[in-house]
Amino acid sequence: MKWLKRFAIFILALYVLGCTVVYFQQERMIFQPSPLPASFEFWAGEEVFIPVAEDVDLHALWLKTAGNPRGVVVYWHGNRGSNRRCLRQAENLAGLGYDVLMPDYRGFGKSEGSIRSEQQLFADAQQVYDWINQYYKEEQIVLLGYSLGSGMATYLASNNAPRHLCLVAPYQSMVAMKELFVPFIPSFLLKYPLRNDLRLPEVQAPVTLFHGTRDELIPFGHSEYLQGLIKGQAQLVSLPNTGHRGAIFSDVLRRELSSILK
Repeated sequence: MKWLKRFAIFILALYVLGCTVVYFQQERMIFQPSPLPASFEFWAGEEVFIPVAEDVDLHALWLKTAGNPRGVVVYWHGNRGSNRRCLRQAENLAGLGYDVLMPDYRGFGKSEGSIRSEQQLFADAQQVYDWINQYYKEEQIVLLGYSLGSGMATYLASNNAPRHLCLVAPYQSMVAMKELFVPFIPSFLLKYPLRNDLRLPEVQAPVTLFHGTRDELIPFGHSEYLQGLIKGQAQLVSLPNTGHRGAIFSDVLRRELSSILK
């Protein structure tokens, strides 16, 4: 029986160690930034730096449309790379009569600082929203969040009054994602729960969800579940034969977005 007891203690120790690693390495697991040198030159867009804290500026690309724009799409990209990697995504959203602003998170691209908490993420997002609100009225602001960015877009829409909220390949929450990939890790260890499922019912603006039917990372069912939580005007647009990466480049997304922005 001693060997069985020792084996149980060994398994328990491994479990505790695993939970400890997950807790302290969450930032590395969730956020995968690619820093850029200050000298890097983008092929499109105006570079702006938005102050979000006393010693931290976020880098953003501002793609301006020709003529008089009807408003701006504030685009929150996914968890990898930087504005360099995601610029093609923003360009797919441009040319529809709206400007596009794409901020980088802390530590991504040319943005300063590092991500430390969910509260900090949301505070930074609000600072970006307040900054762009100097140039456009709230009824001219469309929030669009892709994958990880759906958390920031939903938070802002639940605490402000934008014209429209668009979510591409959104998740119910990071709690639900944890249950999908590592269900044995306790939920209370998550520092970034990103509860879209709790915030979407508070959104007063119209909401449109876009999700690939072959999304290999965030199941299509997440958008179906979220649609059922929305009290106001909501639409779910399926992207046929589209995976997670392809969703933001979808022709269907661009066509439907063109209709929303009229």
